[in-house]
Amino acid sequence: MSGPRFLLVMIASLIAGFAGLNLLARATLDGARLDLTERGLYQLSDGTRDVLQRLDEPVRLTFYYSRREAAQYPAIRAYGARVREMLRTIAAQSGGQVQLEEIDPDPFSSEEDAAIAAGLEAVPTEGGGQIFFGLTGRNAVDDERIIAFFDPNEEARLEYAIVRAIAELERARTPVIAIISDLPFAPDFDGNSANPIIDALAETFDVEWLERDFEAIPQAADALFLLHPAPLSEAQAYAVDQFALSRGRVLALIDPMAHVALKPGPDGLPPISANRASSLDRLLAGWGVVYDRNTVAMDAETGLPVQIVEGGRTRMRAYPLWFQVRPSGMNRDLPAVAGLSRGVNLGSPGVLEPAPGFEDRFAPLLSTTIAAARTDADIAASSPSPEELLRTLDPAPDAPLTLAAQIDGVFETAFPDGPPAEAETEPSAHRDRSDGPGEIVIVADADLLDPAFYLSVSAAEGEQILADNLALVLNLADRLAGDPALVSLRSRAGSARPMARVEALRSDAEARYLELQGRLQAELAEAEARLDDLNAAGRASALGGADAAGSAEAEALRAQIVDARERLREIERGFRVEIDALERSLQFWTVWVPPLSVMLAGFGFALWRRRRAA
Repeated sequence: MSGPRFLLVMIASLIAGFAGLNLLARATLDGARLDLTERGLYQLSDGTRDVLQRLDEPVRLTFYYSRREAAQYPAIRAYGARVREMLRTIAAQSGGQVQLEEIDPDPFSSEEDAAIAAGLEAVPTEGGGQIFFGLTGRNAVDDERIIAFFDPNEEARLEYAIVRAIAELERARTPVIAIISDLPFAPDFDGNSANPIIDALAETFDVEWLERDFEAIPQAADALFLLHPAPLSEAQAYAVDQFALSRGRVLALIDPMAHVALKPGPDGLPPISANRASSLDRLLAGWGVVYDRNTVAMDAETGLPVQIVEGGRTRMRAYPLWFQVRPSGMNRDLPAVAGLSRGVNLGSPGVLEPAPGFEDRFAPLLSTTIAAARTDADIAASSPSPEELLRTLDPAPDAPLTLAAQIDGVFETAFPDGPPAEAETEPSAHRDRSDGPGEIVIVADADLLDPAFYLSVSAAEGEQILADNLALVLNLADRLAGDPALVSLRSRAGSARPMARVEALRSDAEARYLELQGRLQAELAEAEARLDDLNAAGRASALGGADAAGSAEAEALRAQIVDARERLREIERGFRVEIDALERSLQFWTVWVPPLSVMLAGFGFALWRRRRAA
């Protein structure tokens, strides 16, 4: 066989073998996945596997994705591949119970009509088209759940959003959460609460808000949330006590200094009936928890940056009263925080301790660092400066301090003498202890609900999640009222791989630039102010009758102003020099060096073979 014919046969054989190998792999290895990414982007969580394994009826997922329109936008295109692969992995590992269909809806087609009818959001493009990027799910009885749009900013919650929809289609009823709160978060007539955490709870659960003068807790409630409650009457405290004994699922957010409760409303004033502090004194004693409503915690090591004015200049300084509980301060043995990858931001939280004899069932959930201290709540309310706080900060000998705790076990009533006289309860219905083990979670902070503590909103980057406050509350909700399998699905790491060296260099360059800029601008302002004074006094020009000294000073000031402005322009022009140099270097090593190395290796190998053949 001649050389050219042999080459053609070999190429045809390789193509046929490659196609056959792909067909064989698709038939035999469709459910197999090998994830070699550093963060396990395509590995399913244990909770996802639990949900998939218990499916006894098929769930149909329809993924609407305008692939051709999205191809114009790299960020959406990359995230579309991420979503598609996640859906394919879920379907492949469901044992056939999750059936996946992907549709690229053409304009004015029946598929586009179906996407609009399902409630998916269409995002308009610059070219006049629109992008559909959402999901619908149906079960055997045609119950439906939708994800209107996969927002790339929500990538950390991608797996949770998909699996939550599947879990909701699988369960028979929506869990009910009863909320007692003094915060202005109750939804309006349109169902909007103006708080992302409350809105997220309402998406998954039936939320019932109890009035301030409530007398009973709904029988249908699966869990009770006390979110910075107003002082409870004896009858109300008794109702909470009996709910904890009968249902055993309670989340309490109490706070010695609740900034979120005092935030101004639309009229620019805080709510008239706002309470700075909250407590559940009698109930906490019954649950075995010690809490002082007059004491707040602060942490010198993890203070959040705040903007302050020092010497006429605006600076960012760490504020010890508002700080972050880092992952190292979370109890990884507890499911609610085991999967959180970011910290949880708190504002002037309280301190929790186990009462004597209750240490065995008190499990810290969130804790400070060893640099934490206690201070008076009145001091925290006076908005002291960072310097004042650091000057008086005396680390607590028992640090780290507990800021949130989970209490498990069989609970005794806080009303051993029976229901109070004002309670509308038959004495025969009184419970002295719970029928079985319950679970109560207490967090000594309500400010974690404030979006300002965990969200950043900018015109350039949109809404960015800075901390896992939202994930923590949703985890606790799923733990107490919902599907415990969903707890492990929050806060998955995103697929974005930032260039750490470039970002570090950019931050350093920005800091140096801003410092130089501030110094030069102050020098420039001082020179301009002095020149204005000379002009006003007629001493800046010989024409105005100025003496030689005044004219010389004015000329020197003008030269100084020109020089300062030129230096400012040079700083602005040179701001990106180091960053650009590093990016060019990285581009050379990552884009050009690998193919050049392969080419050189191939050339060297060919040269070696030729010499060997000779």
